[in-house]
Amino acid sequence: MTKKLIYKIFFLFIILSNFIYAEKMILRNGISEKTIDLVTEEKLMSMNEMRLKVLFEAIRKNNNKFVLNHLATKENKKKLSENTEKREKNDNGNYYGPKYSDLVTAVSDEVEVNLIDINAHDKTGYTPIIVAIESGNNEILKVLVENGANLYEKHPVFGKLTLHTACYYENEEAVEILLKADRKLVNVHSGTDGWLPLQDATLKSNARIVEILLRYGANPQLTDAHGGTPMDMATEFGKGVIVKLLRDNIKKNRK
Repeated sequence: MTKKLIYKIFFLFIILSNFIYAEKMILRNGISEKTIDLVTEEKLMSMNEMRLKVLFEAIRKNNNKFVLNHLATKENKKKLSENTEKREKNDNGNYYGPKYSDLVTAVSDEVEVNLIDINAHDKTGYTPIIVAIESGNNEILKVLVENGANLYEKHPVFGKLTLHTACYYENEEAVEILLKADRKLVNVHSGTDGWLPLQDATLKSNARIVEILLRYGANPQLTDAHGGTPMDMATEFGKGVIVKLLRDNIKKNRK
């Protein structure tokens, strides 16, 4: 990570922390929640967008320590809950914490502790799981899957689901991770082109991924949204090695 990026991250979170602290001070001093107007909401959303931009860049650059410190994982939320309880009680166990509006509770609390939702979307539609698959950051992908990431999330550009995206980017480990979490993904049609994961792998001529998909139950004779099959595609585009893999699989399943 360059010094320039480090400085950007450092100053960004200083600004965010100061803004949220000011918001909470207003609420603690008894000013009505109605004072949080549309301008404030827009500012909060803009901050979330900046935070996502930094997080996604960290995922792409494999700055996993930073990512793990800022994702709203079960472990981080547990630590946050424990710290919050200590902060909100005095020695007598009485509660002295502020009463937040729904907006501040949903948005600014996470900003304060720099936790970002596992399934957060930026304004372009990207989510942590899609960024992790696309960039090949499978360490973070595992963490996301373990913490409830949406396995049926769509790529914002191609409209492909997570498994199709892994096949498209030839991320073999990601294919395994996703299928271990949900085997049903193997024969699900993609959102935009209506393809099957096996077709994405076939078009990329990735025999290894084809083998993984077949092992998890991919059907070479299942039709896509346009009536074609993975076998049709392999034959049409002259994917000899893959044609043999699919043909052998079909014969095996006929027995």
